Amino acid sequence: MAVFREVFLVLLLTAAAVVSKPNIVYVLTDDQDVKLGSLDALPVLKSLMTDQGLYFDNAFVTTPVCCPSRSSILTGKYTHNHHTYENTVERGCDAPSWRTLNENKTMGPYMSMAGYKTGFFGKYLNNYGEPGSGVDLSHIPPGWTRWFTLQGNSKYYNYSVSNQGVKESHGDNYTLDYFTDVIKAEAVKFIEESSDSPIFMYIATPAPHRPATPAPQYESRFVGQVAPRSPSYNFDSKDKHWIISEGTPVMTKEVIGLVDELYEMRLETLLSVQDLLEAVVGALEKQKVLNNTYIFFNSDHGYHLGQFKQQGEKRQPYEEDIRVPLIVRGPGIKPNTTTQALALSIDMAPTFLDLAGWPLPEDMDGQSLKPILLGEEPAETNYQFLVEYFGAGTSPGVGCFYYGPYVPFLHDCVNNTFLSLRMHDSQNGDQIFSDFFSTDAVPMSQSDIYFREYYNITEDYWELHNAVASLTDKETEEFENTIWNFHMCTGSSCHKMRGKKNSRA
Repeated sequence: MAVFREVFLVLLLTAAAVVSKPNIVYVLTDDQDVKLGSLDALPVLKSLMTDQGLYFDNAFVTTPVCCPSRSSILTGKYTHNHHTYENTVERGCDAPSWRTLNENKTMGPYMSMAGYKTGFFGKYLNNYGEPGSGVDLSHIPPGWTRWFTLQGNSKYYNYSVSNQGVKESHGDNYTLDYFTDVIKAEAVKFIEESSDSPIFMYIATPAPHRPATPAPQYESRFVGQVAPRSPSYNFDSKDKHWIISEGTPVMTKEVIGLVDELYEMRLETLLSVQDLLEAVVGALEKQKVLNNTYIFFNSDHGYHLGQFKQQGEKRQPYEEDIRVPLIVRGPGIKPNTTTQALALSIDMAPTFLDLAGWPLPEDMDGQSLKPILLGEEPAETNYQFLVEYFGAGTSPGVGCFYYGPYVPFLHDCVNNTFLSLRMHDSQNGDQIFSDFFSTDAVPMSQSDIYFREYYNITEDYWELHNAVASLTDKETEEFENTIWNFHMCTGSSCHKMRGKKNSRA
């Protein structure tokens, strides 16, 4: 009888420990900027998140394009380690190689092993369930208890989802089909049905990605708003790499009007994301678990709207494209606070695992932000990290990407592969050094470098003038060697490089 009581007590304590684990909710937007002010248009987001939690003033992605960035978020790895190089299947986006190399090592399986009921709602990877990916909508990646996931890329109407492995088609009826609202309802239902275990939710909205279709009640809410006329807006820069200096014409009046229209619609789509967030917070509060829940608000990368004549896109190493929102609320986090600590897209997975009490895998390149969240560790004065982008020019049948059809413009083409070293130190402030390569093939070599850019962002906030000529040969060599070491790093070697000082002599 004594043995039975001891076993029962152990089981009871174990169950209590599982229940006491914090819930974790991750809300990820698609293409949301920070530097161009999208957060300023979202008062509900401010009241629910910023006023209640911690805002990361230095949150960045390690690659500025959807599928590679989402792969980094899921795995905690740099692009050179998860091998999803672009948005096409040929370049690894939800390709068989993704499933072989990575799908068993994403946050989903790890959080499941940590005792969580897991739910994925929204956009997974750009080619999920698409012809050529090797799977259809019956495929549910390992580790996910609840799977409600979009086929393909961001859409608002006329799409299909995998609902627990069963194809579910939606039309263009707002009440039934508006995708942001649909995943809102599914997320709330998941919370309501999960009172018996800790939950981990990954909610990936389509907003504000093109076609940026607002809900009917929000149409024209921002009519008359124009894209910010920053100093770099429609700036004809001749000292940048060829996509900018030669491949992008100065915007005409007609193009400027279209960019302004896109800016307005992007803001309007984000109002539905506010509704989603409000519903999720309300459901958690109703279940009396809000005080034991961490909520993260983040984006897969930034966006530019007219900067350096580029209409509406990403895929560049400039601040508009790599700096993202990251706001976190939850137990132990001081409300209405800001940190200068570095936070990267590759830090999301290790942070979630650390909060869940699960040991961090040695092959994750990112680091846990838990000590920063709980105020246990001051922000690093010096930091550096790698930004990688691998152009799509080697994909079969792909030359240059244009948007259109009325006002086509170049947003990617051959020779748009770059590696950038983004740095901050107390002496020189914020800097970025970029190597551009003459090939989009992987692997590249240092001999393939054909162009370089350097900016001291503290002095040249909008990165208007390429100052690479101001560097000495020694400084250029130091930057390039650091970039290359980062490009070869994995796990702990990435961690060691991150806090080093590497700046102008």
